[in-house]
Amino acid sequence: MNTICAEPLKKVDKIEFGMERDVVRKLYGEYEEFKKSEYSENTTDDFGSFHVYYDENNKCEAVEIFDDVEVTVNGEVIFPVKIEEAEKIESSFVRDEEGLISIEKSIGIYAPDEDMESILFGKKGYYEN
Repeated sequence: MNTICAEPLKKVDKIEFGMERDVVRKLYGEYEEFKKSEYSENTTDDFGSFHVYYDENNKCEAVEIFDDVEVTVNGEVIFPVKIEEAEKIESSFVRDEEGLISIEKSIGIYAPDEDMESILFGKKGYYEN
């Protein structure tokens, strides 16, 4: 299993929030561009084990990582773990109908039925819209 280190509100692996789409693509190579939903303002890049979301200016605003990758924050594994473990690692998490969310740190964990499927890190204010 690959491990990715995330720094909430700053970067995920080599991707910094605000980074240009072309730079992200050069860093990671092969991708598939798609529209996440009919309401998406811009397209998303699929790099296999993670998706990168961009704002209207093609600057990175979020990275979503899937369950075949281990994610650490401050040296601790935050994904995939039990929801209770993630809550201990990040005290700003609150539960919602789909998993966990931290508006303060712009982190969302999609965990229907409490099984983690993905974790999203966004730029500051990502979940405030």
